Amino acid sequence: MIGNLKAFLKELNKMDLLAFIAALLAGAAMSRYLAMGTTNQYALIFLILLFPVFRKSLRIKNKRARVAGAISGLFMAAACFFNRLEGIFNNENDLSRNYDTFIYIAGFMCLFVLFNTYVYDKLSGVELTADRAEPSRKRKIACFFISMGIMLLCWLPYYLLLYPGDITADSISELNQAWGKEALSNHHPIAHTAMIRLFTGLGQALFHDDTKAAATYSVCQMFLLSAAFSYLIVTLYKLRVRKRFFLPLMILIAVLPYNGVYSVTMWKDIPFGMLVLSFSVTLWRALLCYKAGRKLPVFEAVMLFFTGVGVCLFRSNGLYAFMFLFVFMLIFCVKLRKLLLLGITTASLIIALIVKGPVYKALDVAPPDTIESLSLPAQQIAAVIRDENTMSPEQWALLDQVVDITRVAETYAPNISDPIKNLVRETDNQEYIAEHKGEFLKLWIDLGLKYPKSYLLAHILLTNGYWNPDIQYWVYSGEFRSDNFEMYKKNLLSDEHGEWLMKYRENYHTFHYIGLFWSIGLMVWLMVFMMGAAFVKRRRSLLMCYLPAMGVWLTLLIATPVFAEFRYAYSIFMTVPLLCFIPFVSEKHLIAETAEEKAPVEEKAPVEAEKTK
Repeated sequence: MIGNLKAFLKELNKMDLLAFIAALLAGAAMSRYLAMGTTNQYALIFLILLFPVFRKSLRIKNKRARVAGAISGLFMAAACFFNRLEGIFNNENDLSRNYDTFIYIAGFMCLFVLFNTYVYDKLSGVELTADRAEPSRKRKIACFFISMGIMLLCWLPYYLLLYPGDITADSISELNQAWGKEALSNHHPIAHTAMIRLFTGLGQALFHDDTKAAATYSVCQMFLLSAAFSYLIVTLYKLRVRKRFFLPLMILIAVLPYNGVYSVTMWKDIPFGMLVLSFSVTLWRALLCYKAGRKLPVFEAVMLFFTGVGVCLFRSNGLYAFMFLFVFMLIFCVKLRKLLLLGITTASLIIALIVKGPVYKALDVAPPDTIESLSLPAQQIAAVIRDENTMSPEQWALLDQVVDITRVAETYAPNISDPIKNLVRETDNQEYIAEHKGEFLKLWIDLGLKYPKSYLLAHILLTNGYWNPDIQYWVYSGEFRSDNFEMYKKNLLSDEHGEWLMKYRENYHTFHYIGLFWSIGLMVWLMVFMMGAAFVKRRRSLLMCYLPAMGVWLTLLIATPVFAEFRYAYSIFMTVPLLCFIPFVSEKHLIAETAEEKAPVEEKAPVEAEKTK
């Protein structure tokens, strides 16, 4: 025993000392983060578990793993630090405040950078593809429809429970616009309003009943949502991913309650999520074809165009997310001369801009009001007023034109910007904002430079659900509106089964681990981590597949009105399963098949030469 201890001590060196210090800091940060006291004995568990991992991590030679670990680790460390920043600012004890700041920054940097580096190194040799031939067309079709059938079967109880579907205030507004009972407005995407008119119109033509018309919409959306997920499943099957990986994914998608509930909820976020997922899957298929030396197939080209247009039209932030992708697509396609891919994405963007511009104008579609897109600036300026910071008479006078300043402090809600936006709407002078954009921009910049603390905390509190994993907020509406329609809600299940299903869909509040599948912040962490994994696995071109979902997330950080609205991030939840597979699916089989296709041509060349002689 003593001999083993001596041998262990001899092996210790400076690197081990660094690992021990890093484990001490990381353990202290986790203990502080979890509100564990300085005498809590369980803090030692962090030290004991982290030291051997950090010891190995510091010895890793893989440069890609170290770079990816540093970038993703810093992102996660920053998220944890910002989540505690309000408490640090409010701490009046200088010594305690400085200690917390140091421990959070140093400890979480050590924790996430070293741990992520260790995991990336372990994942560098992981491949999920099987050594088998590509399945036949008949088998792929069977896989697609079997996947759809399983999902629809699992979602059917939600359809029966919520019949004819969840119709909220947003839904009924679009429904009224679709049937000409309200003026068209792009506050809710016109593309989704047209989709509502199409499917409810089909229901009216078949049943001549408002309730059944809404139920028809729900059925059509169920089929489309299951088809979008099945498109991902059949793509994994086509690319020879081992069945023990994608089959559990299919079951998970089918049994997660929010997929079932959202399949019958009349929100724009659901078809938008389908389009983001389908576009990302198609882009992955297209990029893999290029990596294998193949031409872009017609199916992928058509799908890219139509899903690209859909991403731009089905949510206002979808257009900006697509523009974010387009910048990188332009660089990639010009550099590698993939002009067809560039042409398709350019055409999608141009068509979307034409539709949202001249077409909507010709149809007299009212644009969203000005304040709707100014959630974050309005919230930050309101925070400055709430904190009783001083402003110049000119600044007060400018704000007084568009809002009742005396009510700002009492109206301000840190986690939601709607109260402040509604206060601006009460003044009914938003044209003044549009006419004096430069002055308001200068006001926003000047106040930000003068009161960065108020701005930073306002931003953190308005967005923390999109980067902090441990945030729970409402997911399901539970609302049914029927304004101007004869629609009636009815539970078609027995009371006993209906009560059980209602409890089942809320179990993420009760059980540990299950709630992780509802965490927006965790999905974002996974997305960032898997981007690092793709980099480590030398799949840099495939990083573009992450950009649609990343673009959606960035737009939420800039313009979200609510701190953790699940439905706003539903497209990220739908796309994350794809993003987790991308680093570990090899294109070797596609390259081999391409070589086999070219081989006969090369073999014929000498024969043709002999005939010429």
